[in-house]
Amino acid sequence: AWFGKDQVLFDVSVHIPKNRVTAIMGPSGCGKTTFVRTLNGLHLMTPGARSSGTVLLEGTDTSTMDIVDVRKHIGMVFQRPNPFPTMTVYENVLAGYRLTGQHLSPEKADQIVEATLNKVGLWTEVQTKLFKAGTSLSGGQQQRLCIARTIAMEPAVVLFDEPTSALDPKSTAIIEELLSDLKSDYSIIFVTHGLQQA
Repeated sequence: AWFGKDQVLFDVSVHIPKNRVTAIMGPSGCGKTTFVRTLNGLHLMTPGARSSGTVLLEGTDTSTMDIVDVRKHIGMVFQRPNPFPTMTVYENVLAGYRLTGQHLSPEKADQIVEATLNKVGLWTEVQTKLFKAGTSLSGGQQQRLCIARTIAMEPAVVLFDEPTSALDPKSTAIIEELLSDLKSDYSIIFVTHGLQQA
């Protein structure tokens, strides 16, 4: 992977096991974030960025897939919680469906929202706040909402780029436990600085 003329990743070859949490570690600036962003094509959204090589998703070369499909199958949760500010909690969970033009019946939408928020341990905390702004939640709740938004689309793989770095210890512990629970349904790639966290 390159940024302009600067090559930042060299000869990376790795097999990510299915339904496991795989930690990506290394010092600041070594290319951890760039690596995970190459997996779902986000790296190429940076002006002047390019990459070479092949990413295979269960044997399929992702370069042969539509980029929307790639991101549907390989979701991403970022370092800082980023709920869409103009959307409610409810709308944030369903944002992927809306952005990809998929129509859901009201019943199906309600079902997805409740099931997904339950998966991330948020339902009991926010069921009376579903139609308030996603940004009205605490930092840890916002990050779990972002995880819910990602897994609502039922991806095969979820990329996490240091998702606890902006959170307090209690929220960090909740998300670490959540990741352990989610691996039964998703293959997780987790960027971290912390050996203890890995």
